[in-house]
Amino acid sequence: MNVEYDPEREAVAAMKLAADADGAERQRWINAALAWIELTRLRVPFGREPREETA
Repeated sequence: MNVEYDPEREAVAAMKLAADADGAERQRWINAALAWIELTRLRVPFGREPREETA
């Protein structure tokens, strides 16, 4: 199964939903957007080795 998704597009969509929400729902959408942003940051382009994380 090949599921195509764009984490950056998903993050933007989550932030738009957060802008329309209030209270706890807004916080949940912000957290979802942050998770998508983290996936964008961690995503490795095809054919490249993952980079080492430094503390």
